[in-house]
Amino acid sequence: MDSAVTAQSGQAPHDTSTEAADRESEGDARPVATNIGHYALADLRKARRKNRLQELDWFEAAYRVYLVAILFGGGALWASSFIKDSKVDAAAVADIYHYGPAVLGMLAVATFAAGLRSGSRGGPLAIEDADVRHVLLSPVDRRTALLRPAYQRARASASMGTLVGGIGGQLAGHRLPGSDSSWVLSGAVFGLSLGLLFVGAALVAHALGVPRWTASAVGAGLIAWQTVSIVQHIPGPGNTYGSLALWGMRQRGYDLVAPAVSLVLVVVGLAMLRRTSLDALARRSGLVAKLRFAITMQDLRTVVLLRRQLSQESTRTKPWIRLRRNGGSPVVWRRGWHSLLRFPASRVLRMALLAIAAAACQVAAFRGTTAMFLLSGALLFLLGMEAMEPLSQEIDQPDRMSSLPHKRGDLLVRHLIVPMVALIPFAGIGVIAVVVLDGTKSLAVAAILALPTVWLGACGAIVSIVKDAPDLGSVGAEQVMLPPEMAGLTTILRTLLPLIVSVIGSVGVIVVRASANAGQSAIGAAIRIAIALLLLVAFAVQWVRKRDDWKIKFKNIMAEGRDVTAQQKAQRADTYRSKP
Repeated sequence: MDSAVTAQSGQAPHDTSTEAADRESEGDARPVATNIGHYALADLRKARRKNRLQELDWFEAAYRVYLVAILFGGGALWASSFIKDSKVDAAAVADIYHYGPAVLGMLAVATFAAGLRSGSRGGPLAIEDADVRHVLLSPVDRRTALLRPAYQRARASASMGTLVGGIGGQLAGHRLPGSDSSWVLSGAVFGLSLGLLFVGAALVAHALGVPRWTASAVGAGLIAWQTVSIVQHIPGPGNTYGSLALWGMRQRGYDLVAPAVSLVLVVVGLAMLRRTSLDALARRSGLVAKLRFAITMQDLRTVVLLRRQLSQESTRTKPWIRLRRNGGSPVVWRRGWHSLLRFPASRVLRMALLAIAAAACQVAAFRGTTAMFLLSGALLFLLGMEAMEPLSQEIDQPDRMSSLPHKRGDLLVRHLIVPMVALIPFAGIGVIAVVVLDGTKSLAVAAILALPTVWLGACGAIVSIVKDAPDLGSVGAEQVMLPPEMAGLTTILRTLLPLIVSVIGSVGVIVVRASANAGQSAIGAAIRIAIALLLLVAFAVQWVRKRDDWKIKFKNIMAEGRDVTAQQKAQRADTYRSKP
C-alpha cells in the first residue's frame, strides 16, 4: 500500500526503517511511527492535497472570495453600521440581567439537543466514500484516520459559530450598555462555545451509540428544564452559557465553565473516535457528496431533501388522516393534504418552533432591535420550504406534469392552495407567541399582520422552488455574453431573491413601529401593511401562473431584437459595398 501511495504522489517507494535510521543519524529527534499504515495515510493525504491544489484555479478562487467578502462581509458591516437603534432603558437592562442568562441559555440547550440527535443518527462526521472504502478498511488505526476530519468538522463549526456570534454581538452593542468591541468579543466566544458544544455532543453520542429515542428524550427533558428556568427563575442547564453571552456589559469568572465544558466534550469525542460506526459513515458519505453537488448547482430543493435523509427523517407510510375518495374533493386538493398529513411529528414540531422563533424576532424588532426582522424573514422562508411540499413534489416530476392537459402555471397555482391553508395554524401559533412575549396589547396588531407576513414569507420559498423548474423553452445563452463580474453578480442576486422576498414580508413590523412612535394608530398602520403584503402575495401567485408565458415573450423579444440588429448590419454592409 505504501508503494502504491508514494507512486500516486510522484515519489519513489522508500523503506521506512532506512528513513528512520537516516533521521536518527542526522540528529532528528522526531518520533518514528511503528505502524507503516500511518506513513501511507500521511503520503496519501499529502498527494491528494497536492493534486487538488494543482487543479485549483487561484484566480477563480480569489474572485469567489472577493464576491463573498464584498457581498456578505461588507454587507453585514454596512447594515450593522446603518442600523441606528437607540439604547434600551434601565428597566430593560434590569430585565436582561434577570432573564437574559436563562433565555440565551436556551440556545445552548437546543444546540446540545441537536448535537445529541445528530450523533444518534450517524453524525457529525461525513467523509468521502473513498476514505470509507479504502482508508477505514485498511490496517490503520481508526482514530488516526478520523482525527483530521473530526478536527476539521469542529473547526468549521467553531468558525461559523464565532462569525455569527460576533455579528450578533455587534448588533447587541448598539442597544445595550458596553462597548461594541466587548460585545463582539463576548458574542464571538458565545458562538464559539455553541459550535464546539454541538460537535462535542454529536461525537460523544455517536461513540456511545445513543439510541434516537434516548437522544430525543434527553433533549426534550433539557429543553423543558430550561423553560422552567426561564419562567420560575431557577438554575438551568444552559444558564452559564447565556451568562457568558452577556459579558459585553458584565463579567463573571465562573461563566468560563461554559467554553471549558464544550472543549472537554470535543476532546472526549476525539478520544472515542475508534467507536465510530463504519455503516453510518458509508451512508453519510454518499449523501454528503450529493449535497455538495446540489449546493454547487444552487438547487436548494435538493439540499433540503438530502438534509432530511442525513437526519434519517422519513415521511409516514400512511397519512395521519385519510381523505375519502368519494368526497367530491378535487384531486390536487386531496393529494396536497395527503402530502402534508404524511409529515412526521418531528417536522411538524420543527415548523411550530420556526413560527415561534419568527414571532419572537418580530417582537424584538418591534421593541427596537431592527435587525431582527432579517432573521424573521429567514425563519419564515424555512417554514415555507417545509410547507410547500406538494408544490415541490410536482416540480420534482416534470414528465408527469407535462403529460397533463393543463398549463403548467395553472397546475402549480392549484398546488399552492393547500400549503397556504396549512400555514394558517402556524400563523395562529405566532400570534400566541407574540401575546406571551409582549402581552395582550399587541394582540390586535399581531392578529392583523400574522397571516400576510407568514404567506409572503412562504412566497420566498415558492420563488425558490418554481425558479428551479425545468425551462419549457430552454434557451441557455442569455447570460453567455455577460462579463464575468455581471454573471457572478447575477448568479448571487438570483440565489438571494427568494430570501429577499421573504424578508420583505417581515418589514411590516418596522413600519408599524415607526407609526406607533410617531403617535399614529398602530392598528391602522397594520391594516395598511397587511393589504400591501396580500397584494404582493397575489403578485407572487400571478408570477407562478404566468412565468412561462412571460419567459417566452421575453425570449421572443430578444430574438426579434437580434434579428433586427442582424438586418441592420447586413444593410450597412450592402451600403458600404455599393459605394464606389
